[in-house]
Amino acid sequence: MNLMKIFVLGRRAADAFARSKGTELDDVGTLSLLDHLLARWASNRLADAADQALLSYITLLTAHRYYVQPEKFLKTCRSAEHREEYPLQRLPQWLAALRNTLNFYAGIETAPRLPETEDASIQLLTNELFAWIAVNHPEHLGTLESTWDEPTVLALLRSRARNPLAYEPVFSPTHLEFITAIEKTHCIFAPSGKYWGADDWRGDETFEQNAARFAQGLFRFMTVARKEKFKGFAFRMPAAFSSSVDELARTTARLLAALNSIDPAHSNCLEGEPGTPGWKFDWAGESMFLTTFGTCYPPDHPRYPHGFDQTYFFFQPDFVLRHHPGLIGEMEAISRERILSSFNKHGMDYDNENKIAESARYIRPMNPKDPPVAWWRYLPRARDGAASANRKIPSHSACTA
Repeated sequence: MNLMKIFVLGRRAADAFARSKGTELDDVGTLSLLDHLLARWASNRLADAADQALLSYITLLTAHRYYVQPEKFLKTCRSAEHREEYPLQRLPQWLAALRNTLNFYAGIETAPRLPETEDASIQLLTNELFAWIAVNHPEHLGTLESTWDEPTVLALLRSRARNPLAYEPVFSPTHLEFITAIEKTHCIFAPSGKYWGADDWRGDETFEQNAARFAQGLFRFMTVARKEKFKGFAFRMPAAFSSSVDELARTTARLLAALNSIDPAHSNCLEGEPGTPGWKFDWAGESMFLTTFGTCYPPDHPRYPHGFDQTYFFFQPDFVLRHHPGLIGEMEAISRERILSSFNKHGMDYDNENKIAESARYIRPMNPKDPPVAWWRYLPRARDGAASANRKIPSHSACTA
């Protein structure tokens, strides 16, 4: 079987095994196991089958957690001319490199700007580790799950397993639900994207407290997204927040205002003119696009949440969105037409007429030909009587040009 396909199937197997056996890992648990492997290498060079099982599990589950895709070099790594690129003695180097990158990700703290690292990406390192396994222990690839289930290996994995009640993006209920909706969407780019989900909504916290927890996850996501080329971050709220298009507009304004109030870069973007061409929502020094999905929409609407009784907000930083080959230069207009055509073909009317401004596409009206949903009218400054007396607030009709 093609090694790229084995990698993909192995990644899925690691996820399924983790959920069924209670061995889901986070960065901290993975770092501990990497230290264990490095110590074992020093004594026996991972000759033990249990060590090999631990290596493959860490490699593939980390690849799953960070949405790693197989690299093309997996096609050739076992050929005679490339085998020497994966010698036995290089393993500690790759393990240490993976530890460095995960240490960086585990230590992310909110700051005015996204931190950066020159360490290699998880994308590259997990592929290199998998290639090393394929070259040096090819027989192990046919016994992955059975070796992970060996008592000594399972006990070690469970001892480092994450707290199942703690937030971890790829294991979060938001993410697990959202990706099933992604599979049903008619956006031509969505299925190939890399996504994470935010921490779950807590009914015992205020709106602003929930937004603050979301902001922490958003900052971590944005930092990782730049290095690992993620595409978007989903946040879900109860259904009541999108019981009508107007309620969804109110919620959108409230969420963006809450995020803006705790923006580490202190953006004043909401003091500008949302609803006009060129306006961007900025956070942590980066601009981004927002897509909303609500329970107010029927099944034949593009923003229908595909049967889930939730309100969804999907954030996409421009630094990843604008690097997509289909959204660069002249390709953007072509790609948008292809997306519209795909939705319309499946009976989900979609239209961008009078919606030139990106912010006018955050929320979709019930009827695609209707004017943009002017969520910005509900921003605190727009509702303030004193402010509105001294400045013109864009009206619903004024922002459709």
